Amino acid sequence: MRHWSALLLLIASPCAWASLQLPDYAQGADLQMALETRARAITDVIALIVSILAIIGIFIGAGYFATGQSERGRSYVVGSVIGLVLAACAYGIANLVAGPV
Repeated sequence: MRHWSALLLLIASPCAWASLQLPDYAQGADLQMALETRARAITDVIALIVSILAIIGIFIGAGYFATGQSERGRSYVVGSVIGLVLAACAYGIANLVAGPV
């Protein structure tokens, strides 16, 4: 019964309808532009995180090299460089597909 009274109050109150905020694309803005902007922001964040992790991996590998564990250090450095290259390629492809800003 409570749910019906809340719904009735929402329908009956014009102020309640005026306070509802629709997304930009529902108010006449371009849906494609909104999606591209959100996708570009997500791609930027993911590329940043992967790049930071790859650089940390290179530092860890350098630490292993310094302590004399060259095989383990080499695996860290090679894996980190491959991850950094893949992140850069994915970022470039995503920006190529998304088009100019």
